[in-house]
Amino acid sequence: MKHLLSFIFILCLCCQLSSQTEGKIVYKETIKFDFEFEGMDESMKSMMPESQSVDKELVFNSKESLWQNKKGEAMEGVDLKSDDGSFHIKIMVDDTEDIYYKSFDTNTKYHQRGLMGKSFVVKDEMEKHKWKITNEKVKYLDYECQKAVIENEDDFIVAWFTPQIPSQIGPGGLHGLPGAILMANYNDGEREVMAQSVDFYKLEKGDIKIPNNGKKVSEAEFAKIEEEKQKEMEMMYGSGNIIRERR
Repeated sequence: MKHLLSFIFILCLCCQLSSQTEGKIVYKETIKFDFEFEGMDESMKSMMPESQSVDKELVFNSKESLWQNKKGEAMEGVDLKSDDGSFHIKIMVDDTEDIYYKSFDTNTKYHQRGLMGKSFVVKDEMEKHKWKITNEKVKYLDYECQKAVIENEDDFIVAWFTPQIPSQIGPGGLHGLPGAILMANYNDGEREVMAQSVDFYKLEKGDIKIPNNGKKVSEAEFAKIEEEKQKEMEMMYGSGNIIRERR
């Protein structure tokens, strides 16, 4: 009887762990703006938005994940001009929905993104992030979370992951930790992603699919196109200030 109870306990535990590798996490993503240009007066500063937030969702199972806008949600662009024409500040948000698909079996990612009105699907290998896992822990949404950081020339990223959700999933381009990432902070608050809810359920066929709205290109090809488009924008807007939110 004792052995039978042990077997039932182990079986229940295995079923519970299995159920925690499939479902959806809803996040709130906040982009903070810090405008400071020579000659900018207080009236112009008061017109600038401090931040913008959007709800995103991460649908996942043990083999793949899909990061996309929550239905009905999207970032908004900003276009501000001074009365005398000395300033033109433009925050461009493409109409193409920003979507990340990742296959953990094939180590492949598909990133659907827009660039100056054109849509692309960038296919490449998933990055091997050089995470440094610390001993620091916090409780968030009733999950025990552990701190991990990435620090390189371009970014300083702090992430909090939970081994209680045994999957290497994460928001946007983040992944590769021994547990789901529930919080992430980029460059001391420049961008912040915070989980709002976690729901486990069996996905239906089609809940996770590779995005296909756009021209198929590699990461290197997209970087070249992006550089060319940036030059076009500089020529188009002259010395104006253009900010394009990148992912």
